[in-house]
Amino acid sequence: MVQRRSWTLNSDRECLILVDTFRSLRLDLRRSLLRLFNRYSVRGGWNNEDNLTFEAVSAALLDRRGWEMLQWWDGKEMKPTHDFDEFIEKGAPHHVLDAIELFLDVLDDRKRPSFGHELNTLFEIHHSPLRHFKGEFYVIDSAFLESQVQGQAQQLLETSNFHGALDEFLQARSAFMEKDFKQTILLANHALESVLKAVLGLEKKVKTGELIKKVCHGELIPTYYEGFLDAFQNILSIVPTTRDNEAGHGQGKEVTSVPPALAELTLHLSASMIVFLIKRYAEKHLPQLDEEEIPF
Repeated sequence: MVQRRSWTLNSDRECLILVDTFRSLRLDLRRSLLRLFNRYSVRGGWNNEDNLTFEAVSAALLDRRGWEMLQWWDGKEMKPTHDFDEFIEKGAPHHVLDAIELFLDVLDDRKRPSFGHELNTLFEIHHSPLRHFKGEFYVIDSAFLESQVQGQAQQLLETSNFHGALDEFLQARSAFMEKDFKQTILLANHALESVLKAVLGLEKKVKTGELIKKVCHGELIPTYYEGFLDAFQNILSIVPTTRDNEAGHGQGKEVTSVPPALAELTLHLSASMIVFLIKRYAEKHLPQLDEEEIPF
């Protein structure tokens, strides 16, 4: 995962990811972005013909870039655009990302969550590796993007205000992309622990095993058939068990290494459990949430 503000390239692979990101802002995606912008814009003037939000974003872009007018690169030189629409359709990808950031800045606070969700949906529909979370753009490696459940976990954590667990999960994903597999397992376990404590309403320190027992024998887990609770408890226990055996204790005389596949499995399992637990918690304790507010 590469943050939007960090375009420092340390390898050919990162360079390819960045090139893919730029190519991913294809014309159909840009036009969908314009329609999204228009739906969330404030209009004024005679017969509401003026897009006041576009005017504000354009002015902010000129201030940020030090331009006299909006511009686009034709392959040889910068050329002026006729309007904001042409800028979005032809502008350099990093300039378009600037426009999205500035659009969010001027957007009403109450509209930002739904705008962010629609924005990420557009990126997904158009097969772009870009995602926007917590005010930052991320480039997600195409292989990593295949795991939709991780994206679900991340958005559910943000939507449900589980901010501590969200930070830990984001760090776990970043650690995996940076090939720090021990840290991936540790942070994935921390994120799952935080969610378990949150859905149980606990603040004091409790061992992971006890948390799992409490959640398995509470009202969150449906008893569809005999043995389900025990089986589910065993599944939940995989993450902390992996942590204890691979990353949680001293290494002793020999330096141990964590296989990448094991770290990836732990991350996937954590994400799956987080999605399930938060959805069950919402069903039981947050009846005011409509289906549209839970993004999956």
